Amino acid sequence: MRAQNATSVLKFFSFVFVIIFSGCQSNSIKNNTEQSEGKLSEKVPAQSIEIDPRKFENKELSLADFAGDIKYIPLSNKLQIGSVQVLRLTANAVYIIYNSSGGGEGNGHPQLFRFDKNGKNPVEIGSVGRGPREYLSGNYFAVDEPGNRIYISGKINTVLVFDTLGNYVRQFKFQNTDQRFAQLEYLDKNKLFVPAQKRGAGGPYLWSIIDTFGNTVSSKPNTTPPFETRLGPRSGTFIFQDKISYWVDYNDTIFQIAPDFSYRASYIITPGEHKVIHQDLPFSPDLPEKLLEFYSPHVFWETNKYLISRYNFKGKFAYVFIDKNTHNTSVSSFEWERGKRGGIPNNFDGGMDFSPETCFTDNGKEYLAGYIQPYELKIYVASDEFKMTTPKFPEKKKELERLANTLDENDNPILMLVKLKK
Repeated sequence: MRAQNATSVLKFFSFVFVIIFSGCQSNSIKNNTEQSEGKLSEKVPAQSIEIDPRKFENKELSLADFAGDIKYIPLSNKLQIGSVQVLRLTANAVYIIYNSSGGGEGNGHPQLFRFDKNGKNPVEIGSVGRGPREYLSGNYFAVDEPGNRIYISGKINTVLVFDTLGNYVRQFKFQNTDQRFAQLEYLDKNKLFVPAQKRGAGGPYLWSIIDTFGNTVSSKPNTTPPFETRLGPRSGTFIFQDKISYWVDYNDTIFQIAPDFSYRASYIITPGEHKVIHQDLPFSPDLPEKLLEFYSPHVFWETNKYLISRYNFKGKFAYVFIDKNTHNTSVSSFEWERGKRGGIPNNFDGGMDFSPETCFTDNGKEYLAGYIQPYELKIYVASDEFKMTTPKFPEKKKELERLANTLDENDNPILMLVKLKK
């Protein structure tokens, strides 16, 4: 039964892979400069770290290896949250996207909410719908906390702007209609980084940088010939210090983009038989199972010490921590079962496995963050499995048990903040 449940979930994530889009493409870095929409985008040669899942060490990863402390924050119940789709934290706030359910305009569409850093004072950021000041989906958003602005790519070629209390401010369109996009990140000084949204490496640009009125200030041309495929690329961004990194699964390069628009190859995913070649994969009923055998990154985060990633390879899911100095790796493989999310074994306080969803910095301290549903925690703490645990910090186990006893199973999710060791 365990294997059947895991297989069904693996199939689900594979189909998610097929429909996820928003892409970028890269080519080898040369020691030159490139004219780009009136700006010079400097290609900076640098020593890049290689990512090769075939060479990941078998050193087992556990929470106590990298956790300096754990903090649990129950989210306020003033606004009820359903199924969490996206979790993002800053030093000042918690942002959550969830799908509302039921009938009526706006229900069933991703809605964006903001809580303060203590999980209190929730507000809806705008509203979902088809009205002039509403968005169809809050899945793609960027935050400028100091500037009191939230940018949501919630309509075709349109960004809606709200303040951090959820009030509508204005909206704007991409002035260059060739540059269709969905994903966006706040770069610096009222500039947004927007990777391209094209299947099969199509489109004239890999990414653009725009101002907050939709005007293009810099673009990276696409030099990869387009190819036929029925697979939408899996791609993503991550922020480290003041730079944004961007990756797409059909390319080998992870680019790092600086506030001055210069970019470099910071990490290289080694080519080989472990990587899927999209052009060579015609669609078939067993395609999801085939894809799970190849290396496919789901997400990356970067800290002072590590490059961290969740991925699938050889039919399994895993987290890897790559030490940026030594290049040593630690891996935690897991399966997804019905009613239980897998993750990194928690030998810190004996709690549930840790499934990080985001990374952030607060006053120079680095954190990974995930969430737990209250009913899952209550069931787990009452189990023999929890009672038999012998964590590194027994007093933290008692604190967790006391927290679980104060919760109602219908409460909002609980944030799990893991402070990283220095």
